[in-house]
Amino acid sequence: MKYLDEFSDPVLAKRLFDDIRALTTKPWSLMEVCGGQTHSIIRHG
Repeated sequence: MKYLDEFSDPVLAKRLFDDIRALTTKPWSLMEVCGGQTHSIIRHG
């Protein structure tokens, strides 16, 4: 499915993860707002 493939980019995800890790100085706590985001993160990283 082209639509899903456009949002599944492991190279970009790794780069964003590394950028966030470089910027953080202490552990983060994330609050869940909607189960949809949680399922999306689990499914697509």
